[in-house]
Amino acid sequence: MRWWLVGLLVWGNLALAQNQAFALRLEQAWKLVKERYYDTGFGGVNWEAVGDAYRLRLGEVRDWEGLYRLLDEMYGELRDDHSRVLSPAQARLYLSGGQCLALPFKDQDILPTATQPSPSPAPNQSPPSTTPAQPAPPPSQPSRSPYQAPQVRLTDGVVIFRLSNLVDVAGLNALQEAIRRYDARARGYVLDLRGNPGGLVLRMAEVAGVFMRGVPWRIVSRGIGAIPFPTTPFLGRPQTQKPLVVLIDGNVHSAAEGLAGALKNAGRAYLIGTRSAGNTEALTPYCFPDGGVALVANGVLAPFSGPTWEGRGVEPDLVEENPQEQLEAALRYILRKR
Repeated sequence: MRWWLVGLLVWGNLALAQNQAFALRLEQAWKLVKERYYDTGFGGVNWEAVGDAYRLRLGEVRDWEGLYRLLDEMYGELRDDHSRVLSPAQARLYLSGGQCLALPFKDQDILPTATQPSPSPAPNQSPPSTTPAQPAPPPSQPSRSPYQAPQVRLTDGVVIFRLSNLVDVAGLNALQEAIRRYDARARGYVLDLRGNPGGLVLRMAEVAGVFMRGVPWRIVSRGIGAIPFPTTPFLGRPQTQKPLVVLIDGNVHSAAEGLAGALKNAGRAYLIGTRSAGNTEALTPYCFPDGGVALVANGVLAPFSGPTWEGRGVEPDLVEENPQEQLEAALRYILRKR
């Protein structure tokens, strides 16, 4: 057999294996929404038709980055401002190696006639890992975080902490470090959540656990009703019990709303500002075998009892429109407590 024919057969087998791998990944991403998305009506979107349309577009894909862009575009059809698909590189950047859940089904249940092939790496690209359930490890020189760094300052004995998101673990770490550093002499804390778009419910539970403990939420999920959701940790003393004010506005979304609402309902914090957005779908991260992550809105975040915040937002204890006055009112509130 001539060498060119051997090469052609090898190339054809590699291309077939990669196409099968692309098809499997698309089916995994599509099925997660089909089975786990909180809204069985998919917000009025025909999810079956979406799947058919994007399967036809697989022929456009030339590499794994291109595939992940296609999958993220597919999730964008839901128009919920929450659900999306991250490539392994994006997951390392945005989730900082955070934990996620294994896929809730087996590959053979998706493509019964195909086993998962090992995709062919592009030149100078390592093949993806086949280890399930965990994101790929961060690179030795991690990319710069896309998030605004947390900001801490001490004013008149009050620790003012600005938390820009509930995804990046750096915010939680900085908050815990600020409490270790200042709590012995702090008169109280201002947690500034204004403009916080939210993030992961797991991060929300960790930040709440700095100030309180218990089960302040439930997640109203598809098919299985309401699931109680605790702080992390669940038991024991919080890291601080000093007075706390939380600043909120109409640009506070999702898990940030759940954080503010839980602290208010528990009587742990006094809220100042304007009503939050009322956009409280709860995101759950699911890991693909190569470290990519599907973020699926699989429930609506709500207080442990009572109506959800979805569509109505969290109401502050003190309504104040002016951003500068919001902070000054927070300082006055804490300084009056001692």
